[in-house]
Amino acid sequence: MIDSILLVDDEDLFHIVFDDACSLLDITMSLQTCHSSDEAEERFVDWMDHLSGKPSCAFIDLNLMGSSFDGIELIRKINHVYGNGIVIGIISSSEDEIEMEKAKSVGAQFWIVKSDEVEPRLERFKEDFPAYEAKTHPFTVYK
Repeated sequence: MIDSILLVDDEDLFHIVFDDACSLLDITMSLQTCHSSDEAEERFVDWMDHLSGKPSCAFIDLNLMGSSFDGIELIRKINHVYGNGIVIGIISSSEDEIEMEKAKSVGAQFWIVKSDEVEPRLERFKEDFPAYEAKTHPFTVYK
C-alpha cells in the first residue's frame, strides 16, 4: 500500500474516478488533491518547512487548465527545487512520445494513460510501486 498520494488534475470528475479506483484497489489510505500546478506548488513549499503531510507519490496531469505552468514543469520544480524523495509521474490522456520524453527528462518515473478504465493501469502501478520507491524501476507507460 502507498502511504499517501497527491493527485494534481483540473477535472473534478477525474478526482472522483481516481478516488474510486484507489478505494477499489486498496492503494492508499490518504488521497490529497489539487486542481492546479500553482496549488500543488504551494503545498510543496509548505512541505519543505513542515514534512508532515508530504505524499509518498504524486500523479500529475500534463495539461492543467487555469495553471501558470504544466505538469512537466511542476515535476521539474518538485524534483529540482523542492527536493526529490517521492515517486512522481504523469497521468494524462495524451500518448505523445515527445511529451513523455520531456517528462522523463525532468524526473518523471511513470506515465499513466488516463481513461475511465484507470483501474487496470493503477493495479499494475501498485505492483511496481516498491521498485519505483527504490528508484530501480525503469520509466514505464501504462496503457
